[in-house]
Amino acid sequence: MPIKPALVAFHPKGPKPQAVRRVMCPHCSKSFEISKRALSIRCPQCTRPLQFSDFTLRDRVEGDVSTMGHIELDQHGEMNGRLVCGALSSDGSFEGKAMVYGAITLHEHSLTTGSLVAKSLNVAQGATLRGNVSISPKPKISTTQHRLTSHRPLQKVQKRVTSTNQTTFKPLV
Repeated sequence: MPIKPALVAFHPKGPKPQAVRRVMCPHCSKSFEISKRALSIRCPQCTRPLQFSDFTLRDRVEGDVSTMGHIELDQHGEMNGRLVCGALSSDGSFEGKAMVYGAITLHEHSLTTGSLVAKSLNVAQGATLRGNVSISPKPKISTTQHRLTSHRPLQKVQKRVTSTNQTTFKPLV
């Protein structure tokens, strides 16, 4: 008896993406490749979700950011808080703790204060860096040091002018 054609059919794997990037899971440290266009994916090792959104910060913000994408801090941008990301490029002001699974690039007008953990660090002439820096090929930290257990979302801070013409900053509620 011949086999029916529907049972003989096979399901080929989909095409591999043309543009890929190598990423590392912050939870289990598994390294794998994903498409450059991917916005979110699950780690093949620990199955936890990872986001790859890229952000450009142009204003003053406070809070926590957790993404495996690229964070760019504009010349007029200021950030105060904790940061976990895939890559950081700063031309503005950053104060806090940063865990970066790729490269940190500090441009000539940047001011960076705090604790940095990264795979590599590029500091341009004229950049200011104050704090502790840890560089290693596979960044590993203690789980209590940079974990975002109490997530504070980003808050845009608006300027308020008092009667003495001094500028103070108060977070929006």
